[in-house]
Amino acid sequence: MRALPFLLLLAVGGLIAVGVNLAKGAAQYGIEGPEFAFFLSAGAGVVLLAVTLARGERIPLSRPHLVFYVVTGFFSLAAPNVLSFMLAKHAGAAYASVPYALSPLITYPIAIMVGLDKAAWRRFGGLAVGFAGTALVLSRLANATGSTGVLWLLAALAMPVCVATGNIYRSLKWPKGVSDMGLAAAMMLASALLLAPLLFTFPLATFGSGFGTGELLVLAQIAAAAAMYWLYFWLQRVAGPVYLSQIGYVAAGFGVLFAVTIFGERLPALAVIGLGLIVAGVLLVRAVRR
Repeated sequence: MRALPFLLLLAVGGLIAVGVNLAKGAAQYGIEGPEFAFFLSAGAGVVLLAVTLARGERIPLSRPHLVFYVVTGFFSLAAPNVLSFMLAKHAGAAYASVPYALSPLITYPIAIMVGLDKAAWRRFGGLAVGFAGTALVLSRLANATGSTGVLWLLAALAMPVCVATGNIYRSLKWPKGVSDMGLAAAMMLASALLLAPLLFTFPLATFGSGFGTGELLVLAQIAAAAAMYWLYFWLQRVAGPVYLSQIGYVAAGFGVLFAVTIFGERLPALAVIGLGLIVAGVLLVRAVRR
């Protein structure tokens, strides 16, 4: 099915944007970014593990496999999610979507250097068009946030570096004998272990005083994350790291639309043009079937 990579890209990008906005909503109920990220990883990891085992599949636990789970859990999940959720709280959901737009521009040159892809003007052009569209969608929203300082700027720049590193590492070290769902489960559980120590530095709000809206938002994010990371690994397997990296553009576009509809953040007039450019850029960067 030739449309499969595009459909997976839309689904993954949309679910990432849902997560950013759920995190902002949870922050209004006292749930901090690291806490939210931990419950996301642990909850979704358990769900995916249960489904994987129920399907009669196994998750290898050899040393190379364990290293893969931990490295991907850190770069693809733990680090970018904590940064994204904290940015959503302190700088706004739209601002937190901006860094994802940089990950394709970082992933592609690295993929060329390590031999995972070849230089092609069509792909360069598609990534540039997608980036231009994302810039139009997000620039005025991000600039309108006056509370963002140097610390949050550095956090925003660190996010796409982590995402790009994870994209390349997974392609280079993709393990055999594990299903897409099994890989997602193992990565998320490894991420939860990495995030667990951070819980001691933040007051635990989730499920601490009964069951309310904040807890519902966490459960919603667990469900969204379980679906998203299963599709995430499926997308990389069928389309490669460069096409996958465009989830940054899609997530940014969806993130702003959700920020406008859910949180009332204003959408600049040029955003409509920007969304069109994002779609055009994605179509220019053809998926590489594996």
